[in-house]
Amino acid sequence: MEQMSVISLISNASLTVQLIMALLALFSITSWGIIFSKWRSISKAKSETQKFMSQFYSTNSLTNLFNSVSAAPERYTTAQMFYAGLSEYNRLNKTGVNNKVAIMENIERALAASMDDELNTHEARLSTLATFGSVSPYIGLLGTVWGVMHAFIGLGSTGQATLAAVAPGIAEALIATGIGLFVAIPAFMAYNKFTSDVGILEKKMNKFGDEFLNTINRRLSANSTQQDI
Repeated sequence: MEQMSVISLISNASLTVQLIMALLALFSITSWGIIFSKWRSISKAKSETQKFMSQFYSTNSLTNLFNSVSAAPERYTTAQMFYAGLSEYNRLNKTGVNNKVAIMENIERALAASMDDELNTHEARLSTLATFGSVSPYIGLLGTVWGVMHAFIGLGSTGQATLAAVAPGIAEALIATGIGLFVAIPAFMAYNKFTSDVGILEKKMNKFGDEFLNTINRRLSANSTQQDI
């Protein structure tokens, strides 16, 4: 019996099964690209969030912190929210708006818009991982079913019901299922991990938004007239 290998089984598979394998290989390359990209960006966002929160709690001057954040080449999560919120306050200050309720409402909207933008950035392409994780096993199963069907059709035409005759066809068909699982498992694991990380970031941003609004509210209440803070 000729020695079988994965490469030989793939090369000898039917055209339909080979196309399915090629599609799954494309899914795998794409998903791993997303995984590495998201791992870098979300890890950076987590570390920068922790760094900024430490600065926010320890600062004695929001203006100095704002200047530092403004000069940064990139802003992440809570730092971007802080920048958006205080920028809105400064714009209102320059236009002479001194109604406390209006000021707080505008800042709250600025914070919400900034948070939505940040979350959308980090959630982008996670749905692709979920899709690959969901459909890849079924696509692989389709390749297996087609390959098994093709093998038995060939067996029927030869009339040789032996293990040596049927084993190569069954083996090459099962490879499609294996490739489908190879795509689906890391995609699902990464999707769950990144979704959890984004959820944690969202909680931190919500908490920061409340604390920032409380800080602005206290300072507005302490000042008889609106001024830079």
